[in-house]
Amino acid sequence: MSERLSAQIDAVNDAFTSAVKTKILDSLSSLDTETLEWLVMEHYQFSFANKDLLLTAVECTKKLAEHGVSAELQRNVDEEDGHAPMYKQGMLDVGTDMDRRVEFPATTAFLSDVADLCSPDPSRSLGALYATETAAIFEHETFFEICREISERRGHAYEGSLIKRFHDIHLDDGIEQGHKDGLAAFVDLDQSGQEFPEGEAIDRERVRRGALDAIEVMRVWWDALLEKAMPERVGTPA
Repeated sequence: MSERLSAQIDAVNDAFTSAVKTKILDSLSSLDTETLEWLVMEHYQFSFANKDLLLTAVECTKKLAEHGVSAELQRNVDEEDGHAPMYKQGMLDVGTDMDRRVEFPATTAFLSDVADLCSPDPSRSLGALYATETAAIFEHETFFEICREISERRGHAYEGSLIKRFHDIHLDDGIEQGHKDGLAAFVDLDQSGQEFPEGEAIDRERVRRGALDAIEVMRVWWDALLEKAMPERVGTPA
């Protein structure tokens, strides 16, 4: 029996995300607060854009014969509603005003590239969203620690804070794991070669391509973030 496609994608995703997480957390205490704050501001841009990216994917995947894909993505949209404002307010409570952020071209390019992956190919969109939702787990684990470091350096209690609750919702409450698992069921549903009266079949190879393309887009973005934040440790493993 062949390995599930979701597991194959996870292996590539985990190699990339684990390397980034280790680099950041191993250097956390040595990075200045301004740099940590900058990383949070850039990550917030993805959080802010995520709902619209998901909505694009919802519309795109309605072209699939398997309507469960768009329904699952819509569930993700509904669960993410209000989270970006919570992120923004939580950081403002500990002294970081997201509105002070200056555009970073690599983040602009990253969000544009992700948007391109969300449409018009529904199978590719499914793979791309599976990869980004999976990587969101690592991001919340990493930024949980970054936000705690910022809070404590500024004399704010992390326990009971809004920003800690923001990350807890996605980690301890299982939102991100639920998004990953919900999409995995369709990533592993290979309908290649099948014909349906209405809608397109889920194409395994296009799902794979979308996921790998999304991982590469994320890797390029994180390389740029780390190069600016930690220039002495340029790059992440391919």
